Amino acid sequence: MDNVFIEHMVEKDDKNMRIIKKAGMILGIAIVLFIGFTVFTQFFTIALLICILVVFFFWRKIDREYEYIYTDGNLDVDVIYGRSARKRLLSADTRDFQFIAYGGSTAYHAKIEAKYDKTLDCGAGGIRDNSYVGVVTRGDKTIKLIFEPDERMVAALKRYIPRKFEAKPEY
Repeated sequence: MDNVFIEHMVEKDDKNMRIIKKAGMILGIAIVLFIGFTVFTQFFTIALLICILVVFFFWRKIDREYEYIYTDGNLDVDVIYGRSARKRLLSADTRDFQFIAYGGSTAYHAKIEAKYDKTLDCGAGGIRDNSYVGVVTRGDKTIKLIFEPDERMVAALKRYIPRKFEAKPEY
């Protein structure tokens, strides 16, 4: 079998929510600094330092992208915060998945809608037309993964686990 390596990036589609969160963070910092300056003038530098730390640690976590890496049957899902910090969310052999099906699947509809121990929404947001849902068991926990692979990854998954994979029908 040939070596297969596929990468695909998806940006979280919540631009309005990101703007609201950033505006709220700026407004909150302005209020804290105003109160710190007017009421507690001796603690203004401490309040300023705390605000700088809050912005430093939480500002970049608002912008998220997801990267899927498929390598010879292994699927790795990473989240990238602010285009600089990376965190591995899931790493699994695709044979360990109970199933992977597109979001509108009728055969797996009940399993897609079921409750699981953990749900990883690693797509643009929710189950869409191009979303796929996979369920994998890790120890005693069952994880539902929502992701949006491209055509190359769909073809590779179909080849690697044909009995557990249901692709979106082509029109």
